[in-house]
Amino acid sequence: MNEELINQILCRILSDPALQGLLQGAGNSASQPRVKAEALVLLNYVLDMPRVLNLIQVRWGSSYTLRILPSDQVYLAKPELPAGLSWISAEEALGKPHWPNLILPTCSANTLAKAALGIRDNPMTEMIGRGISQGSSMELSTEYLGFTNRTPAAYRNLYEGYIDILKSYGVMISASLDGGSNITAMSTALEKTDHLKQYPGNYQQPSTFITCEQPSDNSGRKALTNELQTNQYPVINQPMRRVFVEEPVSKGEEIYYTKKFLGDKQAYGFPEASRVFVKEGTVISPLARDTLKLRRIELCIEKGREQG
Repeated sequence: MNEELINQILCRILSDPALQGLLQGAGNSASQPRVKAEALVLLNYVLDMPRVLNLIQVRWGSSYTLRILPSDQVYLAKPELPAGLSWISAEEALGKPHWPNLILPTCSANTLAKAALGIRDNPMTEMIGRGISQGSSMELSTEYLGFTNRTPAAYRNLYEGYIDILKSYGVMISASLDGGSNITAMSTALEKTDHLKQYPGNYQQPSTFITCEQPSDNSGRKALTNELQTNQYPVINQPMRRVFVEEPVSKGEEIYYTKKFLGDKQAYGFPEASRVFVKEGTVISPLARDTLKLRRIELCIEKGREQG
């Protein structure tokens, strides 16, 4: 083969329009759209479905092309999906040999137990079982397990054991759907304390010292201190009449919260720009503190005065 023939072959190859497009695109990689990986979202029904769907899009939409496999209840409700999310049938989901990414944003206690025990009796648990068997990336939120401070400790421990099993399978566990960070301890999502006393509305509390965590500067703190000392919140040697509750209940812009744990879910239940009073020793999650600051909510911690 002579040199002239080789040159003719090269010219024909290089002049091909498809090859020219590839060469031009290689020189400008920023102009090429990024191809996102596909993820299967296994969606159980919850009452706040619009919020859940929006959070799914915000948390995972930028990383994945999301396909939603609905439970029977979700299928009957058929909520409107945000842009970028699309439904998939059980037949389609099961027909794909491998899903590299699976997400369970509203995992129920039933699904959690079945996943840990390897029970595969419906399309969702079958997909979970396949994902674990194939080593797929799997994320699970425990926000909707339904436990409260009245749940017996032994029953909570049972499900904590299931979570430990799933963690050993490589499943990433998150306590909050909107938190975004992986939390490996279920204790941050559940309240493990004994029942709190229920105070009647006219219960006389001893005088207390109050410290506040404000989202603003020190001038706001000083103004609040002056208000506490001069108005309806005597600080020293005067009794105070207050209503204590276990759930966020607003009295104007002042809220008294008596549970021993304040998480991100509770922080979203307070009105914006309100003032929240909690007892000394209340466990406040870092995510809840960020949410309170973001929503301009002032956090006040009451410190009981020692009687001597």
